[in-house]
Amino acid sequence: MNCSVLLSSYYVPAMWEVIGAFGSIGIILMSIAGITTFAVLVLFVKDSIYLLQHWPTQHCFLTLFCLNTFPFAAGGFFISMIIPSLAEATKSVILLYLHVSLVMYFRLVITYGDGEKSMLQKLYGRKMVLQGPPLCCLCFCCPKVPLTRRRFCFVKFAIYQFVLVHLLLTAVKCIGTQYSVITQGYHLSPYNSALYISVISSVSTVFGVYGLVVFSRTAAAPLKEFKIIYKFAVLQASFILIRIQLIIFDVLEKAGTFPCFYPISSAITGHSEAFILALLAHLVFHHPSPYNIMVHLVNSNSTGSQIVDFDQLSIKMEKESINST
Repeated sequence: MNCSVLLSSYYVPAMWEVIGAFGSIGIILMSIAGITTFAVLVLFVKDSIYLLQHWPTQHCFLTLFCLNTFPFAAGGFFISMIIPSLAEATKSVILLYLHVSLVMYFRLVITYGDGEKSMLQKLYGRKMVLQGPPLCCLCFCCPKVPLTRRRFCFVKFAIYQFVLVHLLLTAVKCIGTQYSVITQGYHLSPYNSALYISVISSVSTVFGVYGLVVFSRTAAAPLKEFKIIYKFAVLQASFILIRIQLIIFDVLEKAGTFPCFYPISSAITGHSEAFILALLAHLVFHHPSPYNIMVHLVNSNSTGSQIVDFDQLSIKMEKESINST
């Protein structure tokens, strides 16, 4: 069977067929992808051990949920490369966890601010910068408005629906594919449910990312010690790059642009991106130091609490001890 026949029949090769068809260049690329996947997993294990030993429990697990997006992506791409029958399932899992990691980032920032009530007090009245991606073309003329409880709830709703809608659509897609309601390929037909799922997913993603951008910019100043902008930039880059390239390569694959060549696909580029972004996340998510976070928690009940230096805290405690005696 030639490539055109295989494409038209949506043939999914077995693992031994993939390895046989890869050739020497494909085997080399697969080996590099395997080594990169292993390196990302080792880096995540190293981060996990460090965070579990030094960081407060809640901060630790929320940070690990954010960092886990990189081994999830690398491992998923590697599995889809060697076992093509699992490609669609791994792609769905990767996309779903990308959404989860961004919502976990939101919860992590809320934890940095000592909970939603305390965070709202810190942000209340601060100007919200509405000119941001991905709605720059619609919000470029919007004025800066003060953050209120209602606007905070709206931003929170936009962020939470980011995961819930995508989870619901993934379940609908799986059921629809099983019963042939959703057909393969990109057929722009009103009877193909895939078209409506794509539109709803895109709208949900736009509002979810926009809510995270607005929230991060608003919370950046009062929580500048936690470097939340850098953390959000790494996770956002991972989300955008992986999501866009999955769409692009999927369209090119369906169009038969490179059906008979060795694996030039999102799996190869996804591994390199996951490794580079995992290194960047390793650097930014380890700040501030664990001790400064503990000091912030100790002082969280005080008005306008800030992360203080160890020496300043020691001097303060000594003075209070002398005054009490």
